[in-house]
Amino acid sequence: MRCVLVLAGMALLLAACAAAPPASKPGGNRVALPTGGPGCVVQLSYQTAAFDRVADSGDGTACGVVTAVALMETPTPLNRPVTVDCGLALKVVEWDRDVLRPLAREVFGQDIKTVHHYGGYVCRGRTSNRSRLSEHAYGRAIDIAAFELEDGTMISVKKHWSGAGTRSTFLRRAAQGACGLFSVVLTPAADQAHHDHFHLDVGPWKLCRI
Repeated sequence: MRCVLVLAGMALLLAACAAAPPASKPGGNRVALPTGGPGCVVQLSYQTAAFDRVADSGDGTACGVVTAVALMETPTPLNRPVTVDCGLALKVVEWDRDVLRPLAREVFGQDIKTVHHYGGYVCRGRTSNRSRLSEHAYGRAIDIAAFELEDGTMISVKKHWSGAGTRSTFLRRAAQGACGLFSVVLTPAADQAHHDHFHLDVGPWKLCRI
């Protein structure tokens, strides 16, 4: 009888292990990737944005951009063109239109003249795990460093994230607004690797650290 009970207990334990859900990956819940292809490019062309369609360089399984565009204005001009996935470009345009521009007018009474970034597509690993490709490697991420207002005032993530002034307020509210649009938003609050920029991506995992 004891052997039967032991075997029954082992069977229940194995069944419970088999039924346990797989552990979720760091980064929270899985989310859908943006839709690319010609439809995305058409949608982007209807926005108040300036961009060039550039050659695709990947299939989504290794370094390369599936639906690549060189984004120049969102409609706020960028400090230089940036190659990104079309789906990310749409989100940057939406962030500029619905969050950044209204926020700049509210806080500073003027528009943003230039959005300064560090880059978009680059074939490299994650800062937290170099053995795994970053969303930058697919063109699905952009690093935002600063915002320049019409009067020349600079709002730097590195210099103004901390503090209690209007520039700090602007940055924190801009990051909060980004969390509703992008899959991942990383700020100086995330780790030292992001002490001087916002990392914004439209990858498959949801995470907001502000």
